[in-house]
Amino acid sequence: MLRKIRFLITVVCCLLIFSPMTEIWAKAEENTTIEPSKPQTDSVTVGEEEKPGVCPETQNSSEEEFCEEEKPDNNIDPIVQSIATVINPFSDVTPDYWAFSNILHLYELKVISGYENADKTFSFHPDQKVTRAQAAKMIIEAIGEKQANVTNQTFTDVPVTNWAAGYIQRAYELHIFKGYDDGRFGPNDTLKRSQMAKVIVEAYHFDYNGYTPSTPVFHDVGSKYWAYDYIEKMHYNGMSNGSNYRFLPEDLISRAQFSAFLSRAIEPGYRLKVTGPVTTKGKVISKTALNIRASESASSTILGKLTPGTMVNILDINGFWAKVTYNGISGFVHKSYLKLYSPDPNYPLKNRIIVLDPGHGLKDPGTNYDSYKEKDIVLSVGKKVAERLRSAGAKVIMTRETDTFLELDERVKMAEDVFAELFVSIHVNSVKDNTTANGTETYFNTSNNMNGAESKLLAFEIQKEMVERANMYNRGIKDSGFFVIKNNQIPAVLLEMGFLPNKEDREKLVSDEFQNIFAEAIYQGIRNYYLK
Repeated sequence: MLRKIRFLITVVCCLLIFSPMTEIWAKAEENTTIEPSKPQTDSVTVGEEEKPGVCPETQNSSEEEFCEEEKPDNNIDPIVQSIATVINPFSDVTPDYWAFSNILHLYELKVISGYENADKTFSFHPDQKVTRAQAAKMIIEAIGEKQANVTNQTFTDVPVTNWAAGYIQRAYELHIFKGYDDGRFGPNDTLKRSQMAKVIVEAYHFDYNGYTPSTPVFHDVGSKYWAYDYIEKMHYNGMSNGSNYRFLPEDLISRAQFSAFLSRAIEPGYRLKVTGPVTTKGKVISKTALNIRASESASSTILGKLTPGTMVNILDINGFWAKVTYNGISGFVHKSYLKLYSPDPNYPLKNRIIVLDPGHGLKDPGTNYDSYKEKDIVLSVGKKVAERLRSAGAKVIMTRETDTFLELDERVKMAEDVFAELFVSIHVNSVKDNTTANGTETYFNTSNNMNGAESKLLAFEIQKEMVERANMYNRGIKDSGFFVIKNNQIPAVLLEMGFLPNKEDREKLVSDEFQNIFAEAIYQGIRNYYLK
């Protein structure tokens, strides 16, 4: 609070003493005629124009995400907000704007000032893109350097009379900026977020801040990307946590974003908490609030609570415990209360731990008709499902892969031993002395399985696919107490693909073609579940 008060007093003094005209952010735009710059040698991917006051990463997202540019303390102090409303120098940046404190911080340091309006007020234009010349000026002033005295032209497109020539030359001498291979600097070229990362890391000599990362932090910045090291160093020094751990390196950077990054580089108090790489994300699927614990123990201190439906970032998974971060709190939750998602939307099953349980086996043939045995049919289908799931990146464990037998409790224990996240038991049906009963049905349990609601959702998706793809009569999804789905505490279903005694069903069940169709249906049903 003392720092905030000192900061506000300083800002008031600056407003009383200094005229906003003394420092202009972009003199090129205001005082000179801009000559069009030649195209950059590397391509620039331009995203959709940001909406005012909205973090660009979240505009097209269907899920609620945190804007990476939020300051560490997301709740503005009421006193600060009320005073800031009075002394706010910019008409288009309100105290509740995500980068307000960062912009005001740079204004206090006279790194920025803004654009004068016709009514003598000033605007900041937070969503406008930043040029290389503007960035050079801001960086040089932020690190306390002076403009170079330019007498000889270094870059073909920056004459000594250019408003930013001194800033550009000094940034070049300090190895903060480089020119293009053709001798240009591109003063009016807009800056990408990846280029911004390089500029700030070079200017402030950031390293890995004591961290020894082995996994990329951002899902869209691989280790072979040209700016990988710069972007990782930005993260490990509290400059950026991304949005859902995406950095969007090819997007152009806005004035508000650049201000936030630069403000954090200057003042550690504005930096974000370093959390490390996110392995995945998860949705809370518990019936009541889920406790965040201080350690991997149900008896450890409760740090906070997560309401059902909350999306969290997961930093690590150890057995049944997941280390999560949410709203500035990092702690542990039991992963059975989370629906885990892949960080890669193209591979929704990646790293998911799925147990497939072909029913019966060895001494227990299950139902049979003529020479056909249930144990053989379900094992064949199970292997085909496993092949598809593994190709999609899932970690698949089968309760049996040959003609062996496990007791029902052994099947449940196997799922517990491998820290499974999903359990699918595969069967075929029969009714004694009845050859007319037909169709497909899928069972789930809500009486004892704490993930009964999720089991029902999984049952619906698989049932729908089997009925449609194999053209089966739909007997529906049913809540039942079969041992393997009742005594699992993860989403668990038991499938009855069809009736072996029924001629039409049997012809499909024993056909290799239809076994592949059933396998594809089960695979797609599981995939659909994880896409919801």
